[in-house]
Parts: sequence; C-alpha cells; structure tokens
Amino acid sequence: MENLMKILVIATGSIAIKKLNELINSLIKKNLEIDIIITKSGLSILKNLNINKPKKCRIFSDKNFLNKDNNMLHIELTRQADAVIVYPASANIIARFANGIADDFASSTLLASNKQIFMAPAMNTEMWNNIINTGNIEKLKKYGVVFLGPIYGNLACGEVGKGRISQTKFILDELMLFLNRKNFLSGLKGIVTSGPTIENIDSTRYISNFSSGKQGHAIAKVLSMMGAKIKLISGPTNLDIPIGVKLIKINSAKQMNEAAMDLIPADFAICAAAVADFKPSKNYYNKIKKKSFKKIELKINPDVLYNISNSRKKRPDLVVGFAAETKNLIENAKNKLLIKKCDWILANKISKNNIVFGSDDNKITYVTKNSYENWPKMSKLNVAKRLNNKILNYFKK
Repeated sequence: MENLMKILVIATGSIAIKKLNELINSLIKKNLEIDIIITKSGLSILKNLNINKPKKCRIFSDKNFLNKDNNMLHIELTRQADAVIVYPASANIIARFANGIADDFASSTLLASNKQIFMAPAMNTEMWNNIINTGNIEKLKKYGVVFLGPIYGNLACGEVGKGRISQTKFILDELMLFLNRKNFLSGLKGIVTSGPTIENIDSTRYISNFSSGKQGHAIAKVLSMMGAKIKLISGPTNLDIPIGVKLIKINSAKQMNEAAMDLIPADFAICAAAVADFKPSKNYYNKIKKKSFKKIELKINPDVLYNISNSRKKRPDLVVGFAAETKNLIENAKNKLLIKKCDWILANKISKNNIVFGSDDNKITYVTKNSYENWPKMSKLNVAKRLNNKILNYFKK
C-alpha cells in the first residue's frame, strides 16, 4: 500500500480558525493524511462559534500533551509529518515560537520540529504591523519559516486592512508545490532575474517601473522545488525568499548585469526582471532643486538579457527572456528573440484588461524561433509550473 504524505496542522486562537474545515477538506481531497493540534484558545473559539471539529483526521489538544503514557507525542507528530502548517497563526504563537517558548502542545511541537514550517497569519492590521510582531516574523523567516499571507481585506473586527487569512486555494497550492517537489532538475544551475531596477536621479528621486517581482520569484520557487540550484538576482520587492533559493539583492541595471555575469557559467537563465532601459547620465548626490531642474539627460543601461545570451564565458544552454508589449505582441516578441539571441520569449500584452504588474495572474504567449503558443490566463505560480515543464522537456533531449 502506498504511503500517503502527511501534513501536521497547528490551529491557534484566531477567529480565522472558523475556516479550518475548508482547509482540511481541501487537503483530504489531495489524498493527504492529516494530524491536527488545536490550542486551548482555538478549541474555545470553535465551541463558541458552534463549529464542528474537522473529521477524517486525528485531532490532538493539550490533554494529549499532558498524557503521562505518551509524553513524547510533540516529537512523534512532527517526525511523522512531511510538513507543518500553523493555520491560523495568531500573533501569540508567532511571538512564542520566535522567542523559544514551549509551554503547551503546539509551541513545544513547533520547537521540536525538524520539518518545513509554514504559517498562515490572521490578525488585526495594527497587530500585524506592530514592530514587535514584524520583528518576530523577520526572525522566523531567517530560520526558514515560510509565511503564507496575510492578505488585505475585511477583518473580523470590522476594519479593513492587511491581516485577513490567505485564500485556501493559495495555501493549498503552496503546500502541494512543496510536497510534490522532485529532483528532475537536479545537478542543473540556474539564474533567475526578478523585480524592477531603480536608477537614481538624485538622493531622493529615481527612475523605475511597476514590476512586483511576483513572476520571477514564482519561477525561482518552482525551479528550486524541482531540484535545480537557483540563484535569484532581484531588484527591490516586498516578497519573501523562496525555499532553497539564494537571493542576490541589487538596485540598478548595472548591478544586475554584473551579478548575472559573475554567475555564468550556468545551465539556464530566466530573465524575468523588468530592467530599466535608461538611466540618468549624471547622478546628483544632493537633491536637485525645482528651479534648477530643467531636463534629465539619459543614457542606455546594460542589456542583461543580451549580455547573458551572448556571454563569452560560456553561454547558458537555455536563455529565456520576457517581453511586455502594448501592441504587435507576436511580432515584437519574435524581433526581441532575434535581436537578443535568446531561445524563448514569454510575452504578455499590457492593456486595461490585462494588468500584469503587481497582479497575481498573467497571460503569456510562449514564443520560440519557429512557433508560438497562447497560454490561457492563469496564476503566476501556474505560469512558473508551465515554464518548468518546458524546461524539463528541453533538458531531456
């Protein structure tokens, strides 16, 4: 009989625990085994809301933790699991874990865990933004904990802001991506560029664009899960570092180009960053006063995609670029492919109906030298998965 993968869910005292059954049912549909630890405050909220406990899984509480017949249960459960998710993750459990407090079943299990831990936070916006809470989150991120959310929306307190628990589908996709990780790209080294670049005008102003980095980071995440050693060169974003990925932070196009050249040779390069084409010919240290500000002279930035594709060291076997166009999508993408001398272009049309920058979705046209494919609109994570399949097939040849 095939051994099923197992998720350990730790449910804490946030009002968002009312969505616990929705998550559990989604995990069950993915044919996963599930153990749940519910904290004392979590059980109290479920009781007050008259919500039944999840079915088809084992449920534990502090009563089990205090059972003298099995006082190692907090270790046993995490050793049996393939991953751990705290859902919902309250500010309290985040603080206790970040500071090594282990005074109940849930916190002791987290501290004893040697598995990947995910957290799906849910709390009031002011609690989320509190400097103590953000400090705890940054500490846990450094230790490898992955935070899935929260998102902006209507909160249980009646306020509107960031603190709402992430959608179940998003959390499920992230968990399944981790659980289904393979070694298909093992042994391959990849470069991924992501985010915007910024070009300073003076000490307070710069030239940049609206790139969020979501697509590039999603690509780095998926390729890393498939076993490739990924180095992610990224401009300024608010995104977390994907699991297993080495991040190289840059600001300018010049810095991105230098970082990319330093990483060659590599097996493949995915240039998803929105690199500024121009930069001011002169960078003023002091702020330029309005009266003396007449014009900005620009000069061309290094072409990162072109330089990777034409590297004299050892060109990567596969080089992929992106093209955001407002018109003549296929024609412009094919021209870019020929001029840059890359292998594929992932093109998207920028319009009122397809807002790419900052969005969670993307609509891609996959362009090669001799053909193209129109992909349907999908999440940027699914774009990354589809690109991954293309890369797998390429290296199988």
